Amino acid sequence: MKRFTSLFSFAAAVLAVSLVASDASAQVSSSSFSTGGVARSSASGSGNVRLNARAAASNGGYADARMTGSGFNGGRATGNAIAASNGGIAVARGNSVANGWNARSNSNAVAASNYGVAIANDSARAYGNANANSMSGAFTTGGFSAANGSATARGYFGGRAVANNTAISAVDYGVGIANGSANSTAIFGGQAISNSGAYSVGVGGFHNSGATANSGAMFGGQSISNAYHFAP
Repeated sequence: MKRFTSLFSFAAAVLAVSLVASDASAQVSSSSFSTGGVARSSASGSGNVRLNARAAASNGGYADARMTGSGFNGGRATGNAIAASNGGIAVARGNSVANGWNARSNSNAVAASNYGVAIANDSARAYGNANANSMSGAFTTGGFSAANGSATARGYFGGRAVANNTAISAVDYGVGIANGSANSTAIFGGQAISNSGAYSVGVGGFHNSGATANSGAMFGGQSISNAYHFAP
């Protein structure tokens, strides 16, 4: 089990570095920090947007990071929400929506807490010749972590709809829950692809993971769906 914990700790570190590095190209960035109090950070935008919201709290504080992005007319909406807390509560929420031909939607929510609670929720939706990607990660040591994510894609008139979702929850001593879903639909030909994965790892009691993937092709076309989970 120590091997699994080290693996996910490493994955969390790599993930955090990659998300922070992406902040360099963000059009909208928001950060908040608190020592023992409440830290809230929110980033939102519309059009072709890149967003980052980060919140951190120490000494048992509360950290809340929220990201909301909206792309239209074939736009691209990409964003990250990152929350970290030492001995308190960390909550990260991401929501990304893109509409129009060649729409792209990406949402990442990451929450980490040391001896506290970590919760990550996010959703990505894309409509058109669409691609939606969603990732939720919650990590904690000596506490409770939960990750929930969903991805939805719709393709029309021979377009390609791809929905990918990954939900990760890792705990050392307590409860870990991860739930993910991916849904894609292609209408009037085209291709619909859905991939969903859920992982929960912990040294202690109760680990739960659930993944659902649904794809459909109407009036011709092809649909492919894959779902997988890992909960030792």
